[in-house]
This record gives sequence, structure tokens and C-alpha cells, in this order.
Amino acid sequence: MPEFEQAVDIGRLRAYALANNSELKAAEQRWRAAEARPSQAGSLPDPVINTGYHNESFDRFTQGSSDFSWLRFGAEQEVPFPGKLSLKAEVAVREADREAAMFWATVLSVSARVRVAYDEYFLAVKSIEILRRNQALLEQLQEAAAARYRVGEGLQQDVARAQVELSILLGRVVSADQARQSAVAMLNAVLNRPPVAPLGPPAPVEQVPFSYTLDDLERLAQERSPLLSAAQSSIERAESNLSLARRQYYPDFVLRADYFNKAALVPEWEVGAGIRVPLYFWRKQAYGVQEAAAGVSEARAAKQATSQDVLARTKSLFAQVTSARQLVDLYGATVVPQAELSLNSARAGYEVGQVDFLTTLNSFTVLNEYQLRYYEELANFDKGVAQLEEVVGLRPAEPSGGKAP
Repeated sequence: MPEFEQAVDIGRLRAYALANNSELKAAEQRWRAAEARPSQAGSLPDPVINTGYHNESFDRFTQGSSDFSWLRFGAEQEVPFPGKLSLKAEVAVREADREAAMFWATVLSVSARVRVAYDEYFLAVKSIEILRRNQALLEQLQEAAAARYRVGEGLQQDVARAQVELSILLGRVVSADQARQSAVAMLNAVLNRPPVAPLGPPAPVEQVPFSYTLDDLERLAQERSPLLSAAQSSIERAESNLSLARRQYYPDFVLRADYFNKAALVPEWEVGAGIRVPLYFWRKQAYGVQEAAAGVSEARAAKQATSQDVLARTKSLFAQVTSARQLVDLYGATVVPQAELSLNSARAGYEVGQVDFLTTLNSFTVLNEYQLRYYEELANFDKGVAQLEEVVGLRPAEPSGGKAP
């Protein structure tokens, strides 16, 4: 764990999470367990080995002295009606496919949660940095207002207003530090580390290239979303299960062979066959088919609901990413630079008595707000991209920029 005490970046954190997250390990083991089931489901039932002794009277053992006394050794093998075993294996295969899809859904979820928590951590640290820097600037303004008041060129209310703004700013520092601690706990939870394990300063969050259209993302979601893939596997599993339920109307077979040992007399052997008859089909097999048919309907409805949810989330997140990108560009290229010029101009005017303190303080408040808003929207953009990657099914190693393949 000391590897994260100096500095952290999203790449190292994601790799660590994918190697150590407990939820991901559990999902992988469910997948591995499901992969082991098809062979079991498609195998014949275990044979029955049996033995018995037949004696002719109660007063003595008659084996070897009577044709009606023997020691028997036998074996039985149940053979399901043709097609039943392959359908059982098919049901298990489809379940393994579903668990594989859910494993990849967990991979994407863990990756996205790491990135979202990292963005929150970066935003909190950056907010504290901006607030501390602006605290020093506000203290300079407060000192300037106090100096002007002492020489009779300013108002006492200017000093009081500066003190109020300084208190508000310090309160925001406390809130930002609480957000930082929460983000650290969230990150450590995904990383499978103790909640209070220290994290070093985060590397800057960059505005990654993103040029997908909404149509691109909806197509990718339909093709690659692991949740939709898991829902489709559930449908196929339910359909195979329905075919198996209908096949239960057909009888299974039992093959048997016996050897009779008569000691000194001539041994005998016997072979035979039996049929397991579905005699109570109207109470058993018929309801099994009804149950399986309901399972198919349920799986299809569940996939439709999942599809609607995936497409709705895709559209919502795309709107978030698009809006955040526009605001990042607006704040970074226009609003923040203009606010800095406005504050510098107001400070210069205040020093020579051409601008009142309230205007100067307002310019400071605007700059402070939009500096914070810039990084907030940058974090919103990156979180939206991370969640879009999860929803549409882009693997963590795949770029999110450029045209969709």
C-alpha cells in the first residue's frame, strides 16, 4: 500500500483495482464455476452397482447344492431419452455465457467506479488548492480595505464584508476537505484497501478526446453492452430449458446386467432393460413446461427492460458529457480569463480610488466561483465518459476518442 502514498494516477489505480477488487474476484469465480457445469450436466447419470444373495431354505446355506441358490452381482445404467443430455448441457452453457458477460460488466463497473472516485478526489484536492490560493488573495483585499478605513478613505462595512466572505470561503474549504476524505474512502473501497489508507496527491485530470455521436454510442451499446449480452444469454438459456421441459414427456431407459454365481454349479447371467414412464405427466411434466414457458417470457421482458435502461442511460450520459465539454471550453477559454482580467482591473482601480470595494469583492467572488466551476465541469466530463464506457461496453484499455469502429 505504500505505492500510493507519494502520488497517484488513474492508470495505476485502475490496474490495482482490476487485480485486487473483491467483487471482481467473486464475479470471476462465479464465471469459472459456471464453465465447469456443462460437462456435468451433459454426462450420463452415475451407474448403480448392486449385489444380492438368494438362498433356498432357512436352516442352512444352499449355494452350490441347489440350482435356486446364488450370489448375484449386477449393474444398472439409466439412459435419458435422446436429446435430453445435450439440452441440459446447452442450458449450462448459456448460463456460463451469462456469467461471462456479468464478469465483464463487473470489470467495466469497477473501472468506471475507480475513475469516478478519482475524479471526485481530484476535484476535492483542486478545490482546496483554489480556495486556499484565493483565501490569500481575499486576505490581501481585507488588509487593503482595513488600511483605507484607517486613513479615512474606506468604509467599515467594506472590512466587515471582506471578513464575511473570508468566513464563507473557509467554510467551503472545510466542505471540500470532507469531500476529499469521502473520495479517498470510495477509492480505497474499490481498491480493496482500508478506508483510511493514505493516498498521495492526484495527477491532473485531462480532457480526453471524445468524438462519438449519440448514434455511435447507441449502436455500440446494442452490440457490446455486457448487460444486454447477459440478458440475451438468459433468453437462450430459458429457451433451451423450455425445450428440455417438453422433452421430459419422453421416457428414459434403464439398462441392466446381472451375473449369478452358484459356487460349484453352472453360473448364469442375465441382461434386461426398463423404461421410466412419465405416468403423471398432467401433474408434473405439464407444469414443468408451463414454468419453463414463463421463464422465457420473463427473460424476454427482462432484456427489453435492460435495453431501455441502457439506451436511456446512454442518452443521459451523452447529454452530460456534451454539456460538460462545452462548459469546460467556455470557462477555460473565455470566462475564467475574463474574470481574472476583471479582478485585476478592479483591484487596480480600487487602489487609486476609482472603483469601490463592493465591485472589487464581487469580481473576486466571480473569479473564485468560475475557477471552481471549471474543474467541476472537467470532473463531470470525465465521469460521464467513464460511465458511458461502462454502459456501452468499451473495455478499459480501449480509447474513448475517435470514431466508433
